Amino acid sequence: MRRHLQTLILGSLAFGCDDADSGAGASDAASTDAIAAADLGRGDTGGVDRGSADRGETDGGEPDALGTDAEIGDAAPADALPAADGGTVELPPPEVLGGDDRPAVILTPSDYDGTEPLPLLVLLGGYYNLASDLDGWIGASEYVNDEDFILLLPDGTIDPDDAPFWNATDTCCDYYDSGVDDVAYLRGLIAEAQTRLAVDSSRVVLIGHSNGGFMAYRMACDAGDQVTAVVSMAGSGWLDAANCHPTQPVSVLQVHGSVDDVMPFGGDDEAPGALEMLGRWAERDGCTAGSLTESPTRREFVDDRRADETTESAYACPPGLDVRLWYLQGSDHYPEFSWDYTEAMLGWALNHPRP
Repeated sequence: MRRHLQTLILGSLAFGCDDADSGAGASDAASTDAIAAADLGRGDTGGVDRGSADRGETDGGEPDALGTDAEIGDAAPADALPAADGGTVELPPPEVLGGDDRPAVILTPSDYDGTEPLPLLVLLGGYYNLASDLDGWIGASEYVNDEDFILLLPDGTIDPDDAPFWNATDTCCDYYDSGVDDVAYLRGLIAEAQTRLAVDSSRVVLIGHSNGGFMAYRMACDAGDQVTAVVSMAGSGWLDAANCHPTQPVSVLQVHGSVDDVMPFGGDDEAPGALEMLGRWAERDGCTAGSLTESPTRREFVDDRRADETTESAYACPPGLDVRLWYLQGSDHYPEFSWDYTEAMLGWALNHPRP
């Protein structure tokens, strides 16, 4: 079991991260919302100032409108969200999919009439986090109107440590052997969304962090008929590549910090590193072996105070497919992303339809 990941996360929540710049100070282990805030590097002073381009600063005020600091299971967001420009984003009242046992909020653009198929993006939070926590970190919901996509926010089940988790692989992160079938759960949610709404089946993208990144890769392996692309932020997959059997090609974007000590960039004895994962998907997608090439252009995706820079590398792949790495130099498991990151990440997710 991937106890290494669980121990590091729970340890950082209880005692604060070693990197003082991360903003993840000590938190009350008995409070789920405080734990979630600390886990995402937001500190213990309230929600992120969503109107600021600096994701690392906290405003000390109320929790984010979408429920970033909500209790587990309180997933109903408001119909107006703070926007990156300081204004507000008006959204229609959210719908709920998945039934009473594991409901999931789904958001549509304010002018959505159900006739034009739109991309479906699915957010998968990391261990000890809800989808709304991930959204509170990267702000995907704030682009639903401008970029015209549907956003689905499912949560993992709760383990005896009061932690939402995804049963993605044998090492991450069903630590108590519940055996929950999260592939079936997410398959059902995607199918329900496609039945109730007009979904562009060529653009069904899973975006996950850490344990959620593991689950995104697991869905690419087991639900390639539904999932067309994945964004894995500090995630990985099966240690044994033979456990993955994709039925269709899936585009992949791996986002990973160079000094991640929870899911190391180079991997460990329980999960492959980022380059190994990309190499596997390049082979599955028919990309040219050994063609991973770094772009000369560096991207600024992380808070300038950290002086981090991002390099981008990609394989030479068949038309319509993409296997790509965003390497965050100097970043750990919880980068302080800028708004440029969210916009570029969503741009990648929305502009790689499966051919």
